[in-house]
Amino acid sequence: MEWSTHCNTEVVRWTLREHGVTLAGPNPKELVDEVDPDVLRTKMREEVQDFLPGMLTWIKLDSPWAQRYAVTTLCRILYTLETGQVASKRASLLWAKDNLDPQWQDLISETLEGRSLGWNHWDPVKPGALEATLAFNEYAKQRAAAHA
Repeated sequence: MEWSTHCNTEVVRWTLREHGVTLAGPNPKELVDEVDPDVLRTKMREEVQDFLPGMLTWIKLDSPWAQRYAVTTLCRILYTLETGQVASKRASLLWAKDNLDPQWQDLISETLEGRSLGWNHWDPVKPGALEATLAFNEYAKQRAAAHA
């Protein structure tokens, strides 16, 4: 047996400490050290570089769910990069819609609307959505690099 560090990440530790719900036992803030916002930002600058190539090893972007997942994850990365905090998928999308370049408003709005369809909704990806998602990935990488 091998010890897994899969969930022992800065994002998971931050989320547990800042939003953990105690059912029994001590408060999560007593168990988990604080995660510095700059540590989260550094992690996001690293993750944005390899996010899409890594994702494409296990799913094709022509799936509507995968296309929405990519946009959502990129919004979460950018949210954390800008704020030094972690937010839910929906909160990150809403933040992105209000704070990122207006050219991404339609892509983000369509992603918000499509999230209610679930992972197994297999209508074709909307025309232009794949190209917009790839361009959004490049935008996120450039924004992260400028944030260094």
